[in-house]
Amino acid sequence: MSIHQHLGQWCQTRGLSLADLSQQTGVPLTTLQDFQNGNWDPPLSIMTLIAQSLNVPDAWLHHDPQTLLRLWNDPDEDNPELPNLSSPDPLFQRLIQTSRDHQDLFVLLTSLLHHGDPKLIRAAQVNLQSLFKQIRPTTVPWGSRPPGHFEPPND
Repeated sequence: MSIHQHLGQWCQTRGLSLADLSQQTGVPLTTLQDFQNGNWDPPLSIMTLIAQSLNVPDAWLHHDPQTLLRLWNDPDEDNPELPNLSSPDPLFQRLIQTSRDHQDLFVLLTSLLHHGDPKLIRAAQVNLQSLFKQIRPTTVPWGSRPPGHFEPPND
């Protein structure tokens, strides 16, 4: 799906019609309809206005709102439209919490991965690995156990 098709989904998710969005942004309704139909590519300034009116980061407009909202929303909230994402996996829980704490970075990385350009993804991977090497290593309490002993302690 393209950004043009996502506009209607974002409006629906936010409970707005195209007419409401037109009124909030000052962009004529016919122009927004042309955009939704793929007949007009708006400048960045208009995209920013649309994102602000929908109360989402600009980069989110390029993605299906349900996918991003599943990642973003609190799984404990009572929302029948979104599935329960509770998981016993601590790594997954950490990713969800990090996505909330560092929204801009998470959206940029998600957009980059979604784009799928192998050269850009490789460049991001190299840069992230370089940054990771600058972090002081953390100690794992069971890291000093003898080889072949993989059971973590029962603390």
